[in-house]
Amino acid sequence: MSGADIHTVAQLLRHKDLRMAARYQHLSSSFLTEAVSKLDSVFEAVRYQDVTAQNLLTEGESVSC
Repeated sequence: MSGADIHTVAQLLRHKDLRMAARYQHLSSSFLTEAVSKLDSVFEAVRYQDVTAQNLLTEGESVSC
């Protein structure tokens, strides 16, 4: 919760896989809420787009997720 991602923590603690690191990862609800808020801001542009709205793309553009 101090900024290091679980992959980094697992590697530094020499865990064989992420399940061991996840066992000791106790995330507060406020931390999870903040993470969702950050993801919302990143994906805001595509969140409400209609899947069939391909005509909004200019020629040569593609959608990748």
